[in-house]
Amino acid sequence: MECLYYDGKIVIDNPKDFKLSHTFDCGQCFRFNKVCDGVYEGVVFKKPVIFVDKGNQIEILNTKEEEIPLFIEFLDLKRDYEVIKQELYKDDVIRNAIDFGTGIRILKQDFFECLISFIISQQNNIPKIKNAVEKFSYMFGKKIQYNGKDYYSFPDAVDLKGITKKDLEPLKIGYRDEYIIDGINKVVNNEISYEKLNDLDYEDAKNELLKIRGVGNKVADCVLLFSLLKFESFPVDTWIKKAMESLYGISEKEIKNYSEINFKEYSGFAQQYIFYYIRERKGIR
Repeated sequence: MECLYYDGKIVIDNPKDFKLSHTFDCGQCFRFNKVCDGVYEGVVFKKPVIFVDKGNQIEILNTKEEEIPLFIEFLDLKRDYEVIKQELYKDDVIRNAIDFGTGIRILKQDFFECLISFIISQQNNIPKIKNAVEKFSYMFGKKIQYNGKDYYSFPDAVDLKGITKKDLEPLKIGYRDEYIIDGINKVVNNEISYEKLNDLDYEDAKNELLKIRGVGNKVADCVLLFSLLKFESFPVDTWIKKAMESLYGISEKEIKNYSEINFKEYSGFAQQYIFYYIRERKGIR
């Protein structure tokens, strides 16, 4: 798999273990949407981009050659997912889930956007989360036009300093507004930062995130997995609870211990395969 640049776009040649629908529809991100078969649009690095699956190539439109390293990191393209799959295959139960979502790659998302998005995600379904995150970007981000369409970047924490519950009322996110404000304040005041969390091990980083009002185990684990790439994380939501009970016959309180023993450093990958499998197989969004 190689990243090239020509004709005004980044091209991933011979993509391996990477499918757009698997990666963008597995619950890890909320700014990408399917336009039609093989085409997804979204906003990353403060700009709109279009991903187009050409079979033996994936094109990323509205990009520059110097952005190739950014997209390699964002899409986790340097990692050999075959090694991960072979290790997880030792767990017979997960084999079908891996084969079902074989093209999932874990995205390295912007820390602040990931934090606020998953605070919004609490007790919410994915369409509602996407709508709220998009509206948040519309209200506080910057407008960018591309191909005659308006897109909105996700705001930086410093741009939201002093934000109030009244400012957030149009989002209609209820009790989550207080959590968002506390998250913003802790990032603006440098109590919480990507750099600080990145220097900590998984458990210590999680404990720091849990200091944000309203951030529990699930949100903390999502941020650690989808932004800091701490793959020991195994986020547990309603879908995972159901999946682990139906696939493995274990209760919620046993999940953490099971993932630590059986999935180890690949827990985050296992979680994504299982989540996508149980959710998509049932055809529920």
